[in-house]
Order: sequence, then C-alpha cells, then structure tokens
Amino acid sequence: MELKTHDYYKDHSKKLKFNTKALIDGKFVESSSGKKFITVNPATGEPITEITSCTRDDVYTAEKAARKAFDDGRWAKMSPADRKDILIRLGDLIDQNGEELAVMETIDSGKPIYDNAQGDIPDTAMTFRWHAEALDKLEDSMTSGDGEHVSMIVREPLGVVGAILPWNFPIQMAAWKLAPILASGNSAIVKPAKLTSLTTLRLGELAMEAGIPDGVLNILPGSGSEIGNALGLHPELEALAFTGSTEVGKQLLECAGKTNAKRVLLEMGGKNPCIIMPDVKDLDHAAEEAVNAVFWNMGENCTSNSRLIVHESIKDAFLEKVIEKAREWETGDPLDPANRLGALIEKSHMETVLKYIETGKAEGGKLVYGGSRILEESGGNFVEPTIFDGVTPDMTIAREEIFGPVLAVMTFKAEEEALRIANDTQYGLQASLFTDDLSTAHRMSRALRAGTVSVNCYAEGDIGTPFGGFKQSGFFSRDNSLWANRQYTELKTIWMQI
Repeated sequence: MELKTHDYYKDHSKKLKFNTKALIDGKFVESSSGKKFITVNPATGEPITEITSCTRDDVYTAEKAARKAFDDGRWAKMSPADRKDILIRLGDLIDQNGEELAVMETIDSGKPIYDNAQGDIPDTAMTFRWHAEALDKLEDSMTSGDGEHVSMIVREPLGVVGAILPWNFPIQMAAWKLAPILASGNSAIVKPAKLTSLTTLRLGELAMEAGIPDGVLNILPGSGSEIGNALGLHPELEALAFTGSTEVGKQLLECAGKTNAKRVLLEMGGKNPCIIMPDVKDLDHAAEEAVNAVFWNMGENCTSNSRLIVHESIKDAFLEKVIEKAREWETGDPLDPANRLGALIEKSHMETVLKYIETGKAEGGKLVYGGSRILEESGGNFVEPTIFDGVTPDMTIAREEIFGPVLAVMTFKAEEEALRIANDTQYGLQASLFTDDLSTAHRMSRALRAGTVSVNCYAEGDIGTPFGGFKQSGFFSRDNSLWANRQYTELKTIWMQI
C-alpha cells in the first residue's frame, strides 16, 4: 500500500465510520447488559467512540450460535473449495478496504501509519489467503496394514474455538488466529483487546460480506477479566487460543483445568536477546537491524530484542552506530508517515515504561540516549527511544519484559558467556544472532533456547514458518505455517476390517 501524506491521513481519520456492536450469530448487536466502554486515541488522549461491552451471558449466547453452526455443518462440512473461495474473498476485501483499516488501526492503537499501511494490513489479507490456499492441502494418511485391516488417520475440526487477541497488533493477530481456525472448519468466538477493538469489528463486517455463514464467526468486545475468564471457564469450548502476557496465559490454563481441560494454545511474553559477535564486519547493517528489533512498534512487541549482547571488543564502536541509527527514528503523530514511533497504548502503560527507565538508572545503568516522555502537549503517550549502557544481567531492565522502547546493552568476552546471558531468562520466544562465521551461526543458533532464531537479521520468519516460543513464552502453540492449521484439528484413527 503506497503511503500518502500526513494531511491526507488526518482528513481520512475524520471521515471514518465505526461499527461498535458485537457480532453474534451473523448479526451486529448490543451486549445483553447494555453497557458500553470508551476507546481512546493513544496519540491525543481523546475519545474515539463508545463500544458495546459484552458479558458472560453474551459468551454463552455466542457459543450456542457457534455450536449450532458447527453441528449443522454449514461451514465445517462445506466443500474445501467453497471455504477457500470465501476466505480468499475476505483477503481481497481487506486489501480493497486497506487504507480505511490502516487509518482506523493507527488512531485506535497509536501504531504508526508507516507500519500499518505497509505491514499489518497487507499481512492480514495475505494471511487469510495463505491459509485458504492451504486448507485443502492438509492430507490424511494410511499406515501399512496387516492385510486384514485398513487403517486411516484423519484430521477433523475441533469444533468451537475461542481466541483472545492482544492490543499491540490488533487486526494482524486476529488474522493469525482466525485464518487457520476457520480454514480448518471450526467455528470461532473472538475477543479483541478492549483497548483496540475497532478493526476486529470491521473485519467481522468484511467476513460477513465475504460469505462466512451466520454463527461461524462471533466477535465479543469488552473486558478481558469478564469475557476472557468466561471463555477460559466455558465447559463446551474445544480450544482457546491466546496471545498476550504470560501472567494472563497462566490464568487461562488454570481456567481450563477447572472445567473441561480444553486445548489451550498460548503465545506469551519475551525478553529477547540480540547477540553481536566480534567477527561482524558490517556493523552498520547490524546496528540498523538491532534498532529495528527493539524500537519497532514502540517496543510493544513480544519479540522485541530489548537485550543487546555485544562482544566487549566492539561494544563502543557498535553502540555509537546504534545511537546514530536510533536518531533516525522520529517519534510523533502516528498518522504522519515520517514517524517510525507512535504513542504507547495507554497512559498507565506509559507510566510503567517510565518507571522501568527510572529503575534502570537507580540500579546503575548508564542512560546514553533518550529516557523521557515527550510531546506532552499533544495529550498522547509518547516516550522517546531509550538506550542504557553498562547493564548487567541481574538488573531489572535486563530481566523483565518492559514492552516499551527501552534497550539494555550488555557485553561478553566469550561465546559461552553470550549464550549463558541470552538463555538466562524465563522466556524463549525469539533471538537474533549476528556473525560472519558460518560454523558459529549454526552452533549458536542451535544453542539459543528460542522458538525463532534469526541470523544476520531481525525477523520472526514468514507465513510459512511456525511462530511460537519455548519456556514461558509459549504453550502448545504455533502461529503461521501448516502447524497452525494442524493445531486446530483433532486426529482420529479409523481401523477397519476388510
């Protein structure tokens, strides 16, 4: 999607129309309680609109609709070719409405239009199309028999699947969950993050236009403590997919254990390392990637490389280049395509990030760049990119997930020490490694305890590679790739005597 001017996007934002109702059984309705909540623009502090606030009763109403739709086969038993056509049509509709979605996402989340227009929205459309094309390519199998029996191993949709979305990549994470859930033949109940519901509700409208049957897709905006808890405790859901904090993910596991032991798929937090080996010759490239790795999406990213682990022999030269690259990342109005950093999601989160910065200084970290709230006159939640040098692995800013634009720089002397520092965390989502030695790349990428390791770049892979974490970054979950489709299916063995 080609970027437009700042004035163009500001004008566009004033013309947006918002769907503020829940989607249940093919209809957009108010919640059973009649209550609403206000969604706020993080860049201005001003209200955008009021959205219906769903309740536990709405969860049970949506489950009944989703169950009926699954049981009568209007989607699950539809031919793979027809399901594929509908999901491809949905991807096309997302592209056709891409500019509207990009602006809506920007004002609701504080994310830069630079990223939404060129990344999140195109990726959302592509994700639906990719899983649509994959849905008729998940083959069943047969085992070698004994001559008297035929054995078949088949995959079937789970049934009704809940999905709880994060606020940092609202519509993109909706696609990462919904595309494989729907492609596999399931019905879905989706809870968007309360702070960022608008694009998911708009996605629901486009899904209805594309031809998703009534009841197959249900979207319930509202409180995580009420809707999320109700989904976790619901005794009939076959599965629940979640992207968010490790703390909430653990709570959902408890909910499942108290009820029907539903399948729970968790993608959670990260405190990801970026290791710079002393043999790296192109320090400019490595610095550019390292800055992108930590400051992309304002650091509100589970794979943010917030720990920079640099060999002591090149640390000073490399840090100088990192600071130089950081200066290129302008912070300001997210609707201005010149800005790479927008606003943090809400005031309380901004205050938490600022407290981490103060803790970093109090514990002995050397603040070498940024570190302050800026643009207060805008009413928005802006924090400038921040870099600490002289950090030790025991410091708070080196151990806890800050979820903001804060980089902690550490040094090492030997490869074993770099790996020990990198793996010394409760998390294991992503790691980046920079080296010009092929053997080092193979050896260290195998030793890093992370679900994704990118070498000589910062990356999460692509749609064809599974995305998820080790340790407390994940639980039985992979987004993207055919693995995502498989996890929303059940295996059945059919043993037939000839």
